[in-house]
Amino acid sequence: MPRHKIPLKILHLDIETAPVLGYTWSLFPKFIPIDYVVDAAYTLCWCASWEGEREYYTGSIKKDGEADMLRRIHSLLDAADAVVHYNGTSFDIPVLNREFVRHKISPPSPYSQIDLLVTVKKQFRFDSNKLDYVCQQLGLGGKLRHMGMSMWRDVMAGKVAAWRLFLAYNKQDVALLKQLYKRLRPWIHNHPTAGLWVEDPLNPTCPICTSTNLVSKGKQYNTRAASYARYKCLDCGTNARRRLQAKRTSKNVLVRAH
Repeated sequence: MPRHKIPLKILHLDIETAPVLGYTWSLFPKFIPIDYVVDAAYTLCWCASWEGEREYYTGSIKKDGEADMLRRIHSLLDAADAVVHYNGTSFDIPVLNREFVRHKISPPSPYSQIDLLVTVKKQFRFDSNKLDYVCQQLGLGGKLRHMGMSMWRDVMAGKVAAWRLFLAYNKQDVALLKQLYKRLRPWIHNHPTAGLWVEDPLNPTCPICTSTNLVSKGKQYNTRAASYARYKCLDCGTNARRRLQAKRTSKNVLVRAH
């Protein structure tokens, strides 16, 4: 277990949206013209949970109304140092930003984004990169089963049973997200450095989980012009190195030109 409580406020987030409603002359359209659209997509609900906490926060257009639902998730994003999501860089965050600007809500305070789909695609080669498949392959469980598009239709029609299942489905996605984050944490190259807020004068500190339970790797992390002492965190598995150089080249040592 980490010796220090992680100082970063990391929010796990997932949203669910209504599909675009429109008319089409074919079941195989190349695209849907704008004048075929009846209703644009909009956010139905969201679920979020802070790293290190068990509580789940939810908001829905049915319970809160659209404006209050958006203000509540805006307040969480505003307090976050980093947001963990799955394909959220391309979907969840831009969708929420669209909703904010539509409702004249100012941007939340800046936060780092940790998109686990990006890590999955960059670091591994699963047969499928879908959240459900990846989590099952890692033994973390799977998404809540449902009836497909009929659940969305029933939710948009306001059916109580469908909404109950829909919110549970949204919450399960965030529960999977939290487990997947812990498993992939040492593989996330763009993870914010939590160790910036913790300084132990006697021991090196893991930059991700702030643990001091580190082991020296013996060898040094070598660049073309300098080398650094390397460590591995025995709690979260992160590979790390000292910020200060252990050795750098002298003026007379040449490095290869490109």
